[in-house]
Amino acid sequence: MKRKYAVVILAIFIVAFIVTFPMIGCKGDTVTPAAKAETAAPETTAPETTAPEATASSETTETVQPTVAAEKITKIGAEMTGAIPSFMCINKMNMVTVEVKNTSDFTWRTEMPNLVRFGYHFYGQDVSFTEYDNTIRTVLPHDVKPGETATVNVDIKDILNKGTYVIQIDMVQEANDDAANNFWFSSKGVTMIEGTSYFGACQ
Repeated sequence: MKRKYAVVILAIFIVAFIVTFPMIGCKGDTVTPAAKAETAAPETTAPETTAPEATASSETTETVQPTVAAEKITKIGAEMTGAIPSFMCINKMNMVTVEVKNTSDFTWRTEMPNLVRFGYHFYGQDVSFTEYDNTIRTVLPHDVKPGETATVNVDIKDILNKGTYVIQIDMVQEANDDAANNFWFSSKGVTMIEGTSYFGACQ
């Protein structure tokens, strides 16, 4: 009886072995779909693009400012209106408003050539201080053509000592290479604005 049971158990074991062995072999050979799907993608090289080279121009454009030629002067004239204040300060800038009309035959310019500016002369009456040429200059507000009129605030500040002075407001053309074109307008017969003023200290 025991031998019979042993034969049955052995037979079951053999059948189980025969059934299981092929499955074990197949399992070892199984390849996942993902592994089969893997393929080496060919490398793609992006085409090289060469930027166009900037062509450096060897030519340089130079801006040439037009040269203003000095106008020929045959007539010198000016009509000035204004008044010298009776009192001015020795320690502050004084301004005298002048209206002037260009009665010359050339343009009064704010730069060379034909540079025209305002200046003044002063003569001490009770003090010994006098100056004719080396006084402060006042620039025109713009170029003034023949026949045009301009308003100018003439600066006066060179008088540093108290006293009574005669002030003469004059126009001057200067800074030209030709000495004949450098002159005070009064030397050409133009009437100046003239008056007496006391210069004192101001707060």
